[in-house]
Parts: sequence; structure tokens; C-alpha cells
Amino acid sequence: MGDKYQLAIIGSGSGGREASRLAAHYGLRTALVEKSHLGGTCFHSGCYAVLALQASARQFRDRWRSGRFGNRIELVQESLRDWMRTQSNVSSRLVDDFRTELERIGVDLYQGQGQFLDERTIQIIDAKGMIKTIIADHAIVATGSRPGFPSKSGPRLVDSDALLRILTLPRHLAIIGAGYIGCEFASIYRTLGCAVTLMEKESRVLPGWESEAGERVAQMLEMRGVAIQLNRNVSLQQIEENEEGIRVQVRDGPAVEADLVLVATGRKPNLEGLGLGALGIDDTSFLKVDDRMRLSNAGLYAVGDVNGISLLDSTAFSQASVAIHSILGRESCFDQRWIPRCIHSEPPVAAVGFSEGEAKLRGLECQVASETIRLVSDLERSVIDPEPTFVKVIIDSASRHFLGCLAVGDHAPVIVNIATIAMKSGLTIDQLLETSLIQPSASQALLAILRKTCFLRQSG
Repeated sequence: MGDKYQLAIIGSGSGGREASRLAAHYGLRTALVEKSHLGGTCFHSGCYAVLALQASARQFRDRWRSGRFGNRIELVQESLRDWMRTQSNVSSRLVDDFRTELERIGVDLYQGQGQFLDERTIQIIDAKGMIKTIIADHAIVATGSRPGFPSKSGPRLVDSDALLRILTLPRHLAIIGAGYIGCEFASIYRTLGCAVTLMEKESRVLPGWESEAGERVAQMLEMRGVAIQLNRNVSLQQIEENEEGIRVQVRDGPAVEADLVLVATGRKPNLEGLGLGALGIDDTSFLKVDDRMRLSNAGLYAVGDVNGISLLDSTAFSQASVAIHSILGRESCFDQRWIPRCIHSEPPVAAVGFSEGEAKLRGLECQVASETIRLVSDLERSVIDPEPTFVKVIIDSASRHFLGCLAVGDHAPVIVNIATIAMKSGLTIDQLLETSLIQPSASQALLAILRKTCFLRQSG
């Protein structure tokens, strides 16, 4: 008989991390099982890793602009190695902090491959082949996702995880897929001085977001020299690799010659080896859950990327909360509308609630206002060089509550977080406008657009 727990969590990424914290907070005896790197994709190849590399690239750009040293390729190559090392150090620090936190809150950590023997029994095989068995009243699957493209086709054809391990800067990087991953890496590698070509099969950049977001990110990328090709549905058969480089054959246009091709066309769930299929759960694709994050088998839950609802950290955190409350017998349902989402492109993009199109499809009577303002925030440099910030709000005409908010700019996450708090707490925009906030700050951009809606209402 194995050790007995009230909850076992498989996967230590964003969803598993938050579920561990909440379970400990509510007094559940909890085990956390991690097959590979503690902290999952988020710490090692996702949000934090990309932000660390982005910060290094931006610092390089700022120093180069100041004329303190030249943009020599050999200097960039040496810097890239240092920046990758910095990124690795950031990941290590986050792992150490999380491990310490798990010890403090009393969550037992097991390193190894977790496999369900039945709905309550989990076998864990560590790197040395040692087997441990635990019993749990409930289990949460939070094993995340990985790039859908297998990065084994050749050294010049890679996925995003493999790109973060390459220490040689390509002179020309071609990126297939202009979703958030493609846009983030296009920005980083262009900042480092690479020629970058970004190809997308849809008619715009960031096709899963409102058109204004894609337009502004595309505009910034093009201003910085990224070549964007839209309506380019590139298959692997159109990519030819040779000793000198790699060629992407493009229909209705010249071939793209590059040193390296990043394929960023989607992700797939990490489900191998879990044994869910033997329990009658379909594990051939993203796991299917209800609005309480429950799988079809009683006592089993799935949160984060592995259920495919939204492959963003904020979604994983929210779903973890819903799952824990469901386990505790409390009423809690996942509602995507309340979940803010953000991508770390340049400029950053954040949104919450309905888009304008979604609100209209639901027949909601709403007011829409948008504007790009030159924002003076709490950053000293913005007083001299105001930051262009786009904000769009969708307001319920009758109740004056937020229906949605989109922001594009350096402070987009802060702006959208304020809108999210207002939405969740039921504040009307008039009540928000009456609230005293620190000025100057990023909130000024949101308040400026809200005042505009008041003016439009009065003039209408």
C-alpha cells in the first residue's frame, strides 16, 4: 500500500503550481509529481524564459542605441551565450524558490513519471527506475503542452524549445506561424540584429486576437525590419535543408533563404505515459473537461494547457482554483470571460472579457471606445518620451459595466488587470472614474478612454 493523500497533482507548471499552493492553503494533504523540470514549461521555456531573453535583448538594444559600443556580430554572439546563461540562472532561481515553498507549505514532491494504475492509485518511476506508489482521493492532471512540431527533422528546422538551446545567432531566422510564440521570437531575434521573416497562413498577425492587436504588433515588427508574409500556408514539404542553409518555398512568391527556421504552428498536450487511456479517458488529444475542470472519471481533474481551452498561464491559474474548489465541494465554475490574457510580444498585448465582435454576436447593447494615447506613466523616461498605448473598451450601455478591454503597449497587463478587477467586483465605469488612483501611472490610459465613453454617451 502506498502513501495516502487527499490530492495528487501530476505536473508542476503554472496549473500544478497554483493547485499545490491552494490545496496546501485549504489543508489538503498533497503530493506533487513532476517527470522532468520542476516548474514546467513556464519556468524553463515559456513565459519566464522568454521574458529573461527579451529583457537581455532590449538592454542590448538600448545600449547599442546609446552608442556605447557597436553592433558587431561577434559581440552579439558572445552576448547571446551570456543571455542564455542568464535565462538558465533565472529558471534555476525560480525552481529553488518553488522547491523551498513546497517544503514550507508541506507539499510532498516526487520526481518521476506518474502513471495511473486506477483512479486512485499512481505509480511513480524515478530516473533510476525506482518505483513508488501513492494513493489519492483526488488527482489533478496538469502536465501542460509542448510544441506540436517534432524538432527532429534537422538542425536548422526547430521548435521553440530547441531554439532556446541554440547558442549561435542566425543571420536570418524564418518563423512559420505568427501567433503569440512566433511574434515573441520575431521581436527578440530582430532586436538582436537578425534578419527575420515571419510567415502566417491567415490574413493577419495574431489571428486569435482582435484585429487591432495584430495590426499594432505587425506595425511595430515591420518598423523594426521584420518581413511579414501573410496568407502563406507553408507545409514541411516546402522546406528544403542543405549544408549552407534552409530554403522555404513559397507559393506565389520568391523562396525564403534562411539559416534557421522556427516552426511555431501550435502545441499538443503532454499525455504520454500517464495511463489515462486504460481508465477509459480519451488521451489522443487535449483532455475534455466540464466547467468544473472534471474529467469523465470521478475524482479526476485536468487544468492548464493539457485541456486545450486556452494555452496561457492566467487560464491555468484560474482553472487550478476552480478544480480545488470543486474538490472541496464548493460551487465554482470556469468562465473564460473573467480571465485576463497576455502575450509578451513587442509591444505587449493584453485583453479580458468580450471582444467587440463577440459582444455584438451575443446581441449585447454596448458602447465601444478606443484610442492610442501617448502615455505618461510612473516610469521617469515616459515624461520625456511618452509611450504609445492603445486601449479599447466595450461597455454595457445599460449597466455601465465592463464587457471587455484590450490594451496594446508596455503597460497593457496593468491596464487590463484594472479592468478585470472592475469586471469581477461589479464596479461600473462611473464608479471607477470616481476612484482616486496614483498619477501619473498606467491607469491614466484606461481612465482617459472611460472619460471618452462618458462624453460619447452625453453627446449621443
